[in-house]
Amino acid sequence: MCDMRNKNKTVTAFWRVLAMAMLTVFVTPVIALGDEITAVFDQLLSTPDDPALNLRYAELAMAQGETRKALAAYERVLARDPNNAEARRAYRKAKLKLQPAVTAFTFTTGLSFESNPRQVPSRSADHDEDISLEASLLMYDERTLAGHRWRTLGQASGHLLLETDDLNDATFSIASGPVFNVSKKTQLHIAPGTAAAFLDDDWLYQDGLVRIALERRNKGNGQSVTTTVKYRDTNSSFNGDDGLIVNVDGRFLQTNRFRNGDAFYFLPRFTYSEPGGNGPGRVFQSALFPGNYIEYGARLAYFIPVADKKAFVGAGFGVYQRDYDQNVAFSTKDRSDVMLVPTAHFLVTNVRGSNLDFRLDYRFEHNDSNDSTEDFDNHVATARIVRKY
Repeated sequence: MCDMRNKNKTVTAFWRVLAMAMLTVFVTPVIALGDEITAVFDQLLSTPDDPALNLRYAELAMAQGETRKALAAYERVLARDPNNAEARRAYRKAKLKLQPAVTAFTFTTGLSFESNPRQVPSRSADHDEDISLEASLLMYDERTLAGHRWRTLGQASGHLLLETDDLNDATFSIASGPVFNVSKKTQLHIAPGTAAAFLDDDWLYQDGLVRIALERRNKGNGQSVTTTVKYRDTNSSFNGDDGLIVNVDGRFLQTNRFRNGDAFYFLPRFTYSEPGGNGPGRVFQSALFPGNYIEYGARLAYFIPVADKKAFVGAGFGVYQRDYDQNVAFSTKDRSDVMLVPTAHFLVTNVRGSNLDFRLDYRFEHNDSNDSTEDFDNHVATARIVRKY
């Protein structure tokens, strides 16, 4: 019995010694770190502009997880020496640590009426009107990963037509990549990704893509130019070709331009598209199934607040030139179209204080082609609700 008691005492003593050793290993450096940061801080009280002391204090503060104190020290260095490369690099890293993760979703659903969903001439037997149910979900996620801001964009959308069911479609895309600060107000986002589409209950295409967005924000006014390079693999059952697609989309916003609370948009775009095809309907006009062409044009839109800035009314106008690598009738070698798109809009934001928006949109599509069989008009009226999460 005595032997058992002695054995237990020996085991207990061993664990006590081990615990004390662990405390010595892990706690002593923390105490030493705290002592040093206190000593450096005391020195800073007498010489607050000393760059070496501030950099050391910031380094120690970061090691203790006191990021805001480190930022203040870096700011003191940069206030005296704006070109201090070490302080600038460390300041950017420290600021990244304070930026929170942001995840947002936008869900849109509604009904749309089209007078000519197939976009065919009025004399065509396929000219008919239809109503569709549409829905889309957008995802935006940005967070700090491995010392960099990382942004992920996702999208899913679809249309379900009541009568023209061979035009039912669904599209999906996702792109994710780092965000670089080009300057204080300018960011560069480079994101590889993928996309896929379905038409009439069948796989239509899949894309491998790279999205490159240059974005600048100044006093609430946003400007961006986004270039998306895709290689499209098209389902052979649609008689489509594989090939390269390049989209360049600009978005330039000016607020309070003519009156308080207004918004003026300039939206230029350029598209180079290699894939062709003879899929059902909307073969050459739809972004879902583009043909072999080059397109360039722009849209202007203007919104003004009404009802104590709780609602907005707006109007816009777009014009687009599209030149096809396609022979047409009447001995014309190359098909060339001009599309005119006037629009009207009504938007109510934050309905009854919620994150719900309600909007009505109308657009008129007038396509004028040197191939008369491709001329068409289309009226599109849409009522949507938009919920932000």
